[in-house]
Amino acid sequence: MNASERGVPEGLARARRAMWQRNLVWLLIGLSGWLCLHLTGADPGKLWDADGVRNAADIFSGLAHPDTSPDFLARVLTLSIESLLIGVLGTVMAVVLGMGVAFFAIRVPELPEPPRTPPAWQLGSLAALRWLARLLLNVCRSVPEIVWAYVFVRLIGLGPGAAVLAIGLTVGGNIGKLYAELAEAVDPRPVQALRATGASRWAVFLHGVLPQVGRQWLGYALFCLECNIRIGTILGVVGAGGLGSEIALSLRYFEYNKLATTLMAVLAFVVVLEWLSAQLRQRALAWSVGLATLGSAWALHQLDIPWADLWHSDAPPLFTLDHLAPDAVFLRTVGAQVGETLMMAWVATLLSAGLAFVLAPLAATPLMTGSYLADPPRFGWATRLRRQAGLWGSRAFLQGTRVIPELTLALVFVVWVGGGPLAGILAIAVHNIGVMGRLFADVLEEVEPGPPAALQAQGAGTLGTFLFGVLPQVRARLAAFTLYRFEVNVRATAMVGFVGAGGIGDALNTAISLFHLRDLTLLLLTMLALVAVVDALGDRLRSRILNGPGLRERTRQRTMPEHLRALS
Repeated sequence: MNASERGVPEGLARARRAMWQRNLVWLLIGLSGWLCLHLTGADPGKLWDADGVRNAADIFSGLAHPDTSPDFLARVLTLSIESLLIGVLGTVMAVVLGMGVAFFAIRVPELPEPPRTPPAWQLGSLAALRWLARLLLNVCRSVPEIVWAYVFVRLIGLGPGAAVLAIGLTVGGNIGKLYAELAEAVDPRPVQALRATGASRWAVFLHGVLPQVGRQWLGYALFCLECNIRIGTILGVVGAGGLGSEIALSLRYFEYNKLATTLMAVLAFVVVLEWLSAQLRQRALAWSVGLATLGSAWALHQLDIPWADLWHSDAPPLFTLDHLAPDAVFLRTVGAQVGETLMMAWVATLLSAGLAFVLAPLAATPLMTGSYLADPPRFGWATRLRRQAGLWGSRAFLQGTRVIPELTLALVFVVWVGGGPLAGILAIAVHNIGVMGRLFADVLEEVEPGPPAALQAQGAGTLGTFLFGVLPQVRARLAAFTLYRFEVNVRATAMVGFVGAGGIGDALNTAISLFHLRDLTLLLLTMLALVAVVDALGDRLRSRILNGPGLRERTRQRTMPEHLRALS
């Protein structure tokens, strides 16, 4: 038997081994989710408990009959404007902070053969500056917004100022990290050409880096604005203004009809902002800068923020560096809470990824209502109507789950199933169904049309086209986005713990409420280390998933737009 004759069965054998390996990996992932759910002590049976079902019925009954009284609608409108201004000003602060720190965190490509080598002290200083800039970004993004909000409420009092500053710091850390990564992924040739002329770092950034990443930076800033409106509604729970204060009151007094009206206002804002951001992406940068300037000026005028109290506050400190050596009991407790946080985030990520994987194809236009063929077949009106209904129904469901913040969902599930990890897992999973469904649908719509078109030309249906023409192209990217959402969900799990939904956030809330400064400082340092380790491991795994042999550059270019949206 010659080599060519042996190649076919060897190729088939390799394909079968790869298939079995993939199936084994998926089986192990599923088992890990089941094991983590068991170890957290979460009992899904509480969803069908008699008391839980009765509480859920009360919630859904109230949500089905929103409060439309004129006085309440006027209050919701006022708080909606306040939430909008909080989101705008917080986003502008985050972009300014992120861009400023990212400028020092970027590693500028070197010349292949530089005319002269900078002195060692200069190289060491630049490396230390980059390290400090990245450390600052990691510190800002590691602390959940709600913790910053607690801190600023104590410094400057109740009101929207605490929410603006909290958004500016945490989101600024996220923006700065991504901006630096995007800047380091640009085509190095324009940068090296400028460096060859002796251009300064500022000139290289302004003329070599910014023109390549400007549209991507703008796109992510606009997406952050949509997210920050939702974040603003969360922070009102701790007295930081906006619609969140009304959400907290509605749940506290079981006024679910008012909660329905408030959530509808949040949904309306997100829909309008998505449309506006889509329009701004198609226009010149000056439009976005102009609107951001006007919005910031309006927010500074309208929001009563006592900036001077940041430097002259009489509030006692929330942190201490005295007696930080932890004892054995504290270490065991924190270790258990960190483990619970990681397991909750993992289970929630797997649940949401599984449901998003099913719903995303229904929300992808080419799969539901279009065709990959140059001359698509014509469907009857009944088929077109059914497909269009499926498309918009899926998108509406994903939008509805995405628009409700995790903390609001956690409050609802605490009422439904009681406090503990189950409420936190369900809250994070429901919110992430919408987030990951949108990400997955965007990826599905950006595949190369050749393979699915070939299948459709042979008469393949929608399911066959998806499984054999679309999925093989996007499998790695879907896995990478799922992994990234796990990293995000670790921080979200810390946030939902503030309302009794399990995780390390419960301990943070207790330390803040009881003024246990030593415990709070140690817990925040633990959060910083946890997020840093999870992010570092996630970066390495995503790099291995996305950058296969011979695909590194092509994959990087093709996955960049989705990576922008993955940080929501």
